[in-house]
Amino acid sequence: MVNIVHINLNARGGSERLALAVIRALKEDNDMDIDIDLTTLQKPDVHKIEETYGKTGLMAVRNINRVNIIPSIENVQLKKKYDLTINTHGDMFPFSQKDFSKDNAITYCHFPLAKYLIDVENEEYARLMYGQRFSDMVECKKHLHLARNAYIDMIRNSTVLTNSEYSRKAIYKTFKIDSTVLSPPVDVDLFRKAVLFSSMNKRDDTILVISRFHPSKKVENAIRLVELLKQKGIGPSMKIVGNLSPHMIGYYSYLRQMVQDQDLSDYVTFHVNVSFNKLLSLMSKSKVYFHPLPGEPFGISTVEAMSAGLIPVVPDLGGHTEFVPLRYQFCNFIEAMESIAVAMDASFSERISISDSVERFSTSNYIRRFQQIVKKLLLSATKTNYKNIKSVSPIVS
Repeated sequence: MVNIVHINLNARGGSERLALAVIRALKEDNDMDIDIDLTTLQKPDVHKIEETYGKTGLMAVRNINRVNIIPSIENVQLKKKYDLTINTHGDMFPFSQKDFSKDNAITYCHFPLAKYLIDVENEEYARLMYGQRFSDMVECKKHLHLARNAYIDMIRNSTVLTNSEYSRKAIYKTFKIDSTVLSPPVDVDLFRKAVLFSSMNKRDDTILVISRFHPSKKVENAIRLVELLKQKGIGPSMKIVGNLSPHMIGYYSYLRQMVQDQDLSDYVTFHVNVSFNKLLSLMSKSKVYFHPLPGEPFGISTVEAMSAGLIPVVPDLGGHTEFVPLRYQFCNFIEAMESIAVAMDASFSERISISDSVERFSTSNYIRRFQQIVKKLLLSATKTNYKNIKSVSPIVS
């Protein structure tokens, strides 16, 4: 019995895609007859998940036997004892149990973000983890202290996987714990078939941004870049695509106001909560993908765009620097503008080459490698249990 731990599958971002791929990996291996439970803060919305991830996402959710809805991370007492617990949201979710070990727990830590949020006493993070508002900062700090201890225990007492060398170094710097790099799954074949070879050279001079609308994603950097692009006459449009949750309406309004104040409404358009087919359509009409966030731990949307034949232009800090060509990395907006101008003129053969370069991040490769890791852990746990049984002295009657 395996327990998948994730804050909320309804967020439908990169970490949610990874969680669904983990479920597929466990169910598709004929050598492992595994039942799967999910522990989460919110019940999965099957319709939304299918809308975003298609039939593969729907099938993954249907392979969940039981959903454990917990109100917060405080004093979690689960009724079942699991052979293996897999936290697919280990960047944010400090889920720890007393019996955790490197043999029975896996933490996929995209980046040790929770530790930083706790250290700066982020109230929004505290409310998310504990499902409540606090009467004063003293109470908030008390709960954050508990979350810090749980997070450290989780990292130290589990097998830690991460998405890039960039993140692996950050985890080691923070906890002095080594981790294994297992790049997250991307449906590269789907994007190649649906976009790359269908669009050929019929793309517009459009720049595409794909990002959840959240302040941590620094979407405003894309708008600041457009001011320069418009002045230089580079590209006629930028389309910003992403999911928007109700509590981020204020941030979305701020972005729209930026566009209006800078007189960029003829250049920038927003596309909110679009269907997957609509996303594919937008990709097929775009030439360049722009990533606004420096320090992105990996960049799943970057790999998706590259798979689809878009030329990526990304900051020169983060996990995406490990696979994006150096000439398309930038350290300031001037360099970003120059890279975009070059990317607009990229040939179709270069787009194919860019797409070919990220085939190693395919979902099938991820599933195969993850299955190998799980089998190794289960085998190690079996050997440990066998040794423990042998070490018990027999009862003499």
